[in-house]
Amino acid sequence: MRYDPEILYVHKLCFFMFLSTFTLLAAAIVTWNFDIPSGLKVLAAGLGLSYIVMVLKKDFNPPETKLTAKRMAHTILQDTSPLSIARFASQLYYYFHEPAQAISLLEKYLPSQDPLICTTLGDILLKEGKAKRALYILRDNPFALVDPLLLATQGRVLKHIGKIPEATRLFERSLSLSKREKFPKSSSNWITQKILTISYIANIHHRLADCYIILDDITQAKKHYKAGNRLLLDISLWRRCPPVPIDSTKNRKNTY
Repeated sequence: MRYDPEILYVHKLCFFMFLSTFTLLAAAIVTWNFDIPSGLKVLAAGLGLSYIVMVLKKDFNPPETKLTAKRMAHTILQDTSPLSIARFASQLYYYFHEPAQAISLLEKYLPSQDPLICTTLGDILLKEGKAKRALYILRDNPFALVDPLLLATQGRVLKHIGKIPEATRLFERSLSLSKREKFPKSSSNWITQKILTISYIANIHHRLADCYIILDDITQAKKHYKAGNRLLLDISLWRRCPPVPIDSTKNRKNTY
């Protein structure tokens, strides 16, 4: 299963923290039974190994289908908040491969004008090749120009249909707003939400850099690739500027 970069980063970082827990326990046991230097060596080796495993991990298996279905049904009966609806629709789309049902569910709750509902719907429509419809729905939301995630999703759609300057402006606005506006709550867990927010911002930097590459502004592209990379602990998710042709006068002017 192929996850979005933001979700993949959450999975990878949680996996790293899971492995690190065993490392901490092992280090504590060694320290208790032997000495502090030995415990520190175990800690360093364990964290290093955990990091390498995280970097090499490229995909994660989805949860067991029947169990997921039961949990979804139980949750949706008790909680119809935008977060639960968006999560339910995402599970329908990613785990059960039911795009029509996911879209139908989100459209049912679209009148709530919740940014997360709208963003999730726009994202799924874009993945299903319905970019123009996605853009219409995203722009119709009253928070379209003030919500960082809605702006970023619009930028992705515009980039997909080739409107690079417009996409660039929306990505820039999204980054600017993200400094003072919160992203829609995408998780009930505080730590997961924090990781998601960092991952969202890093991904926006990378997508913005891609736009600048298309616009032949290599300086800005490098700037945003680096800015995105600095936010990500996992170097396997880092992005780099493509090589600039030596004979490209225009590109040479924009390089460091």
